[in-house]
Amino acid sequence: MVMLIAALLLLPQTASASPTAGSSMGDRIVFDISLQRVWLVNESAGWVKTYLVSGSRFDYHHKPGNYKVFSKSRTTTSYLGNATMNYMVRFDRGKNSNIGFHDIPRYADGTFAQTDRQLGTPLSDGCVRQRVSNAKSLYKFAKVGTPVVVIP
Repeated sequence: MVMLIAALLLLPQTASASPTAGSSMGDRIVFDISLQRVWLVNESAGWVKTYLVSGSRFDYHHKPGNYKVFSKSRTTTSYLGNATMNYMVRFDRGKNSNIGFHDIPRYADGTFAQTDRQLGTPLSDGCVRQRVSNAKSLYKFAKVGTPVVVIP
């Protein structure tokens, strides 16, 4: 079953393609915009982890295509400086700041930008928000250079 799911997540190099069978991409992160779902595909170990996320509420972020992780930070602050995010894994450059995967932001007053139950709905200002346990998993899984495939 794991291998079937992994085979369905293999994408050709074109940004507009849909998932197809094959095994040419290796370990990767897949973000499906329409499903608001991420897959961590570890072909070398033969496992797949998938979960709901909250991507950007703006259409100009998350363009389908092939990217690569270019940096990671254990902790970072938001573009406006009003929130803290953990387990940041950056893969694209946005209009005002870098785009990446991280946990749900926490504001200076201690409140969170959204709840775990709201994952699956695009609510972010640009990045891809995750439950903290999933953000830790992705942070541990991703190395600089890991492919990130964004599909519509």
